[in-house]
Amino acid sequence: MSISLLLFSCNSEDDICTGGEATPRLKMKFKNKITGKLKTLDSLYLMVDYGNGNFGTLTKGKTDSIFVPLRIDDSGYTDIYVKTTKNGNQSKFRLNYQTKNQFVSPACGVKKLYENIQYNLLAPNPILDLELSENQIINENKTHLYLLF
Repeated sequence: MSISLLLFSCNSEDDICTGGEATPRLKMKFKNKITGKLKTLDSLYLMVDYGNGNFGTLTKGKTDSIFVPLRIDDSGYTDIYVKTTKNGNQSKFRLNYQTKNQFVSPACGVKKLYENIQYNLLAPNPILDLELSENQIINENKTHLYLLF
């Protein structure tokens, strides 16, 4: 009779991703264009073009910030549409960037990082302007972009 013994080893890198290892999202806040002071919006309707006719929709009630996932393909840009009322005017802006892959762990795989961010405001109503505060997105700790109303 033969007895087989199997030993398995796990370490924290092999566990399920739970500590913020995912691709970081764009963090946006809002400002009053004239005063430069932070602003809270009563409502926000946001659509993101992820390519191939795929749109993500985010809606929020009273808010002072929002996190937006960007495209993870190699297109180099993401188009974002913003309204402050459901049937109101819609602004459109494009974020251009370069992506870089960063290995996280065997369980989590690879995440995208966004560098050399630039923007173009293509339709300026209700957004009057944009203010870039970080030219890279490597985590969600800092505000990356301010929308000026």
